[in-house]
Amino acid sequence: MKKDELLTRIQSTRKQLLDILTAVPLEYREIPGATGEWSVKDVIVHLNYWGSMLVTMLYQVRQGAAPTTVHFDPALDVEALNRRWYEMGKDRPWEAAWADFEALHRQVLRRVAEFSEAELNDPHLHPKLGGRCLWEFIATDTYHHDEEHIAPLQAWLETLPGRN
Repeated sequence: MKKDELLTRIQSTRKQLLDILTAVPLEYREIPGATGEWSVKDVIVHLNYWGSMLVTMLYQVRQGAAPTTVHFDPALDVEALNRRWYEMGKDRPWEAAWADFEALHRQVLRRVAEFSEAELNDPHLHPKLGGRCLWEFIATDTYHHDEEHIAPLQAWLETLPGRN
C-alpha cells in the first residue's frame, strides 16, 4: 500500500468516527449501550488501548527491536483482553479519555510517517512480523478498527431522543 494512501485512509476513517463522537450529547457519553454494554467513553478507551499498542509496536520496530506488544502473544484472547482493558478504563474520566484519543491519533500519524513506503511494504522488515507487512498491522489497528465501531455507534446515535 502506498504510504500516502495509508495516511489518507487513517485520517478519513478517523474523521468519520469523530463526526459521530462529537455529535453525541454530553449527557449520553458515559451511558452504557452505545456498543453492547459499552458507553461511547468505553469505546474511546478501548480504541486508546489498541492505539497505544500500535504506537509501542511501531516504536519498537523503528528501533530495530523485537516487538513485544499483544499483537505477538500466541495465546492472545482478544475478547478477554478487551474485557480486562474495559475494567481498567471504565472509571477513566471523559476528558482524560478524549485527550488520550486525540494524542494517540497524532502519535500514530507521526510514527507511520517515520517509515518509508518501502519499509511499510516489506514483509521481511522484522522477523517477528511473521511475513506480514507493517502497513497491515497499522490498517488493522487504525482504519479497520475505527470502521468496526462506526456503524454501531452511528446506529445508536440515531436512536437518541431528538435525532430522528
